[in-house]
Amino acid sequence: MISLTARATGRRHLALGAIFAIVIGSGAGASGTAYSADGSDSPPPVHGPGARTVAAAEPNTPNGPEVGPPFTKTNNVWQTDTTTPTLRNTVTAPSGHKTTATFEVHTTDSSGKPTATVVKLTDTNQWGVLVSGEVTAGKPASVPVPAGKLKNGVTYAVRSSGFDATSNVYESDWSPYSTFKINVPPVEKPYATFPEPLTTSGIDSLAQTPIEFPRTDPGPVTGLRGDDTGRKCSAPDTEGRKVCIEISRNAPTPEDAAVAKGAMRQALRGADLVSWCAAKPDGKDYMNRGEACLKNVGYATLIFVDADDLPRFGTATFALSQQIKLYNKKSDTGTDRAEFDQQLTVVPTQIDAATEGVHLTWQPGDNCKDCTSSQVQWSSSDGLNTTPHWTVGEVGAQYAMTAKSQTIWNGTGKEQFDLGWSLLGSVDAGNAHAQTSLGTSGDVNVRELAPRCDDIAGGSIRTGCVFPYFKPTWTVDTNLYPAAGAYYWLLQEKLPSHPGSRKWDSLVTYLGPGNNADPDGGDWTNDDSRGIVCPTGTSGFKPNPATPDGSCDEYAPASTYQSGGMPGGLNQVTSGKECAQLYTKPMTGGTWGLLAENRDGYSGPKWNEKCGRASVPTDQNTGAFRDLGIKFVPQMRLLDKDGFFISDPGFEHCKNADTVCAWKKIG
Repeated sequence: MISLTARATGRRHLALGAIFAIVIGSGAGASGTAYSADGSDSPPPVHGPGARTVAAAEPNTPNGPEVGPPFTKTNNVWQTDTTTPTLRNTVTAPSGHKTTATFEVHTTDSSGKPTATVVKLTDTNQWGVLVSGEVTAGKPASVPVPAGKLKNGVTYAVRSSGFDATSNVYESDWSPYSTFKINVPPVEKPYATFPEPLTTSGIDSLAQTPIEFPRTDPGPVTGLRGDDTGRKCSAPDTEGRKVCIEISRNAPTPEDAAVAKGAMRQALRGADLVSWCAAKPDGKDYMNRGEACLKNVGYATLIFVDADDLPRFGTATFALSQQIKLYNKKSDTGTDRAEFDQQLTVVPTQIDAATEGVHLTWQPGDNCKDCTSSQVQWSSSDGLNTTPHWTVGEVGAQYAMTAKSQTIWNGTGKEQFDLGWSLLGSVDAGNAHAQTSLGTSGDVNVRELAPRCDDIAGGSIRTGCVFPYFKPTWTVDTNLYPAAGAYYWLLQEKLPSHPGSRKWDSLVTYLGPGNNADPDGGDWTNDDSRGIVCPTGTSGFKPNPATPDGSCDEYAPASTYQSGGMPGGLNQVTSGKECAQLYTKPMTGGTWGLLAENRDGYSGPKWNEKCGRASVPTDQNTGAFRDLGIKFVPQMRLLDKDGFFISDPGFEHCKNADTVCAWKKIG
């Protein structure tokens, strides 16, 4: 048997009668030595009768075959990840000659040495050996093993022999054996599948969807007409009469509701400070980062009574709707100062004759330290009336009026302040004025409608105001960056902290300037966090080779306090190796997959990790959050520790990550 490590020094020779003569013919007589598989036989004449003269040079295969892919060795054993590997070897022969290689595979014993048992690799010849196609001498000759011949997890031995097709001469001996082991990895099941990135997309990463929200201080509200809860009354006038005013969520009468139903929407369309407000359902309050639409202010009813509240001389009712608009950049206001505007729209729904007419006054207020507010300006829908007075019978949309107020913030740094509103009413038939509150910007612990103005958020947007209560959403463009989006979505679903997921109501908080979070003093930066989760250098993160142009993508983002690299943070790790490890790669038919990392003995996420990192194509890694700091932060006026959500719309149709989530195009 030929040694596994060195070629035998001697060669077996053809029968004596064939040494000095040209042998021609066919059949058993031309095959030379009888073929056997005992490891000491001559190679089989797979090309038929050969020819050889004393002067002819015999081809030579000095080295053992190579087996792959990936054509790598461990402990001198070729490792292949397929049961249909390629066998290859190089045959030497005179320059320019064409050669082939014959490959014979044996089983091995427990020590890995070849046995006499030959594995039949083909039925095309009686020996079951594989023969390569012709190649130029000195070039590797190779042939794939057909399916179904070799088994996973088994170690085999292979040897080869050359044939000079130009001279029609066989090599009379075998090459050294090479051993190889088949290790087919388990079939990888992706967590999510997605296509190549689209070239265009209609996703707006900055768009914000208004939310419905509850007011924590809507002011005194009465539930039913005639119930004094929330009713505010004036002192009696000289004739002992007084005016009361009360706010109710529901229309006092069906007739009031019928008038208000279409009239308020019509009035808002004609004077909308917040463009989307008119289309929203009545009876609820809505807001986004810079706008509020209050359609649940309710109804204000003026009640003209005697000193004992009886009898009622007359009433007048108005449907109310309020809007606030904050401006976050100079192009919106034309000034370098931050501005916000407010308006109240009133629609008269009923005015009793006994009132002889009604007058209203709206008074917005604030506790801003350095603000300048304009006088309230009233206007009818046609612009002809600027006095908030209604006579008997003037009801409906054509008599609606809107009061507006403008406020300029003159401060520096940042300031959040509270707002409040009151409504005064009087009737022409009496000489008394009643006043009630329309609420404030919210309970001190919530402050849902309290603006915050600043000149810190930076960029080209110098000053502006926002509602910090509203948590904005950064929308990953999963049409352009599907690999990154799939990865973020999976971690939002599977990590215990669900970072950035609106579904799980789990905010991430912005790591902004002035955080002073570096343990050594000063600010902690994105690069600092990224350096821990995705270190570079010789001992740093190495992208999975299956990811084209792969790079390390960390999540939660390094720009947040939820990053695994954040010192003292809830998700702090000492190394990115503690994070859930994943990678993305092309699969079949143009589909990509997000899979568990499988290198260096890693067996996949346990899903109790605090963070994640993945091999993601560089353009998707950098593109998915490219505009977060450039556009999102200044337009949403995010300051240090402000919370926000992250949306991955191409995957959020999947209820959970228990089954493979297939990407969906948005728009």
